[in-house]
Amino acid sequence: MYIIMVLFKKNYMEILNPFGPPIYKSNLDIKDIEKINSYLENNLLNDDDKKKQLDASNSLVGKVKEEIHLEKEFLEKELLNIIGPHINNFLVNSNYRSHKSINLDSCWVVRQYESEYNPVHSHNGDVSGVLYLKFPQDRKSGKDGSITFVNSPTFFLNRGHLTLIPEIGSIFLFPSYVLHTVYPIRENQEERRCIAFNASLIPSPKI
Repeated sequence: MYIIMVLFKKNYMEILNPFGPPIYKSNLDIKDIEKINSYLENNLLNDDDKKKQLDASNSLVGKVKEEIHLEKEFLEKELLNIIGPHINNFLVNSNYRSHKSINLDSCWVVRQYESEYNPVHSHNGDVSGVLYLKFPQDRKSGKDGSITFVNSPTFFLNRGHLTLIPEIGSIFLFPSYVLHTVYPIRENQEERRCIAFNASLIPSPKI
């Protein structure tokens, strides 16, 4: 497995390249986690009308009751400033420097509870990601609530998948076409809260 390790604003960052596509692994500052959770709890998650209006569950594959789009104003004024440097860092350290700018195409919060899960799927866009705002500590298995990226069947001397166990503040980025799945959490009533997003790249003009 090929790994690049970089110090990124006091935080540890890795580019994991276990098969073909690279996977980015880093963490957010606690103040950013608190800012996002505060927005969600004060402006969205406790407002039934907004939740109904911004409901994303019918357009997503997750076997999860609450999946809610984030408001455009928060995306443009707050969230892009938090995750944009991570996306740029992922691209540059993966030897991609041909983008002029990054568009955050879609973004939604996933509130996963006991027995809920996401089957194997991929996303739209160029770069997708997930950042973790809450994650149960007391789980039946360490794999509960984890995310697995799948590239191919596993053969002799060929690692076809990668499982990452998140923590609060973890952020994972990956090319949008990479298949992935999220395991259910068993025998635990705590919320696993994350934000998933898709971004597209605006290429630099050719001279």
